[in-house]
Amino acid sequence: MNASKSSRIVLAVLFAVLLVSGLVAATRHSPQPAYPVAAVPKAVVGVPTGELDGGLPVYRLPTVEVTVSRSEALARIAREDALAAK
Repeated sequence: MNASKSSRIVLAVLFAVLLVSGLVAATRHSPQPAYPVAAVPKAVVGVPTGELDGGLPVYRLPTVEVTVSRSEALARIAREDALAAK
């Protein structure tokens, strides 16, 4: 009876070790990106217009949207004016 109890303990420990090592291996080898996908900036690609300026091709770049509230813009202008007056 004592041998049966010790063999159960050995089997339980062996099972636990295999389970933990499997979980560790699964988490270490899972394909996770090194950076968040949303943080990847898009490449800025210019579209050729077919025109030349000074012998060089002209490219059209994507539009840039800038959003600011009117009160923030007026406050920034006031600060710049106050610094320029000093």
